[in-house]
Amino acid sequence: MSDQPEYLRRLKENQAKHDRGASSSGQGQAAALTLQERETLKWARETAADLRAQKNLSGARYAVVLKVQSATGSTVYSLEGLPSREALIERLRPGAGYGEEVVASYEVRGGRPVTVSTDAEGQIKLAMGPPRPGANPLTPEQMLRQATAEAAVRAKTRPREREGKGRGGR
Repeated sequence: MSDQPEYLRRLKENQAKHDRGASSSGQGQAAALTLQERETLKWARETAADLRAQKNLSGARYAVVLKVQSATGSTVYSLEGLPSREALIERLRPGAGYGEEVVASYEVRGGRPVTVSTDAEGQIKLAMGPPRPGANPLTPEQMLRQATAEAAVRAKTRPREREGKGRGGR
């Protein structure tokens, strides 16, 4: 047993636990995101070079990049995850965010940017763009199945060789 008082020993133990927890939670934050969510974060950084914050991205179906005015007057961008299509449409309505402007939107699970338009009646229309490469990678089994299917199609459509003549022919 040491000569330290009990309260000092407990204080040091709590500080050691806290220090270990802080380092592992900081690293675990990036690992907690799925591949599609990391691709969304990559898209957001390409869309807004000065991306400062992200919230609610884990488990979100849609994400929006927001243009926010900071207290100093500079423009800052933030990424916000939204759970549903209805939440996305509600967020896109004029006056939905206080001092925030939606710059771009993205479908997390589909890996596609979303184009927003408003018709003559004021209805918000969403058009899904083409999926980004790498947003939905195939598993090795899916790649093998796809390659086998493509090979079967090529074998059926390949011209057959005539007897007596090789490929080059005369």
